[in-house]
Amino acid sequence: MRFSSKVSGLAAALLLTFVLFPAPAARAAADPSPPLETPVAELAGALHCGTDLKGVHADGDKPTVLFIPATGFTGYENYAWNYMAELAKEGYPSCWVDPPGRGLQDMQVSVEYVVYAARTVQERTGRKVDLVGHSQGGLLAAWALRFWPDLAGKVDDVVTLGSPFQGTRLASFCLPLTEITGCPAAVLQFARDSNWSKALTANGTPMPAGPSYTTVHSTADESVVADGGPPTLPGAQRVGVQDICPGRPWPTHIALVVDQVSYDLVADAIEHPGPADPGRIDRADCAELIMPLNSEEAVKALPGFLAFPIEALIHSRPWAGEEPPLRPYAR
Repeated sequence: MRFSSKVSGLAAALLLTFVLFPAPAARAAADPSPPLETPVAELAGALHCGTDLKGVHADGDKPTVLFIPATGFTGYENYAWNYMAELAKEGYPSCWVDPPGRGLQDMQVSVEYVVYAARTVQERTGRKVDLVGHSQGGLLAAWALRFWPDLAGKVDDVVTLGSPFQGTRLASFCLPLTEITGCPAAVLQFARDSNWSKALTANGTPMPAGPSYTTVHSTADESVVADGGPPTLPGAQRVGVQDICPGRPWPTHIALVVDQVSYDLVADAIEHPGPADPGRIDRADCAELIMPLNSEEAVKALPGFLAFPIEALIHSRPWAGEEPPLRPYAR
């Protein structure tokens, strides 16, 4: 009887310990996604779709692709005349999201727009959404999946183009100005060894299971690869354009969104289960530098390109004197 009492007491103590101090995995599973601090009206106003999503249902054979732009561009300027136009020929509905300040403000604010957009598209269509991000757009997609656990069940593919997951030394051009004029917050977060980059890559911890992750890069990328090697997102399929087309001196950072082989990789990831497979890419496309472009949409996007310097200067304010502190959920 004494033995039974000791066993019962030990069991009770173990049960109390489990309740008060659950295993890390149990705590993580119970933790809700961080609340969105941006007003819903602002989040909703930044989501744009090229089709009526009410007519896109789970029984359709094509997922909706959500495009996230690079720093300084709107989603329309970045993708309407290339990727969205070409994917539309294959029956893929497209949406895009415009982070505030053309992506030059704190990326911890910008990512909330991506989270809201992904959730909304998935809810309206009733099926998982694909995320495609160029440069900062890829960072925002990865950050959203890293810190909003509910998105793992709402997203099928994440494909990034030239995204600086370890940061880029090009951002250092602004660092000497932090005590004089300040710098755009996002630029400080792009810097090598920034707190943002360290939190995103999480010491090599793989990205959350569920979605397939593909990162596309080019050795000719003067903004990302040239100063530190191919960027790495833990758990993602990393594919270089030059892995398919050895010695190809193209595309540069901006040209990733018009390069034929880069587009092939994005389309391959979207069209097949799992990440992009370089073995499925037609090597004949190495001779094609530019993918098909829609001239009508390009003309519409041109004013935005021309106004970029002024727009960036206006909408990136106020500038910061130091990198924005990490929010509690990312520490």
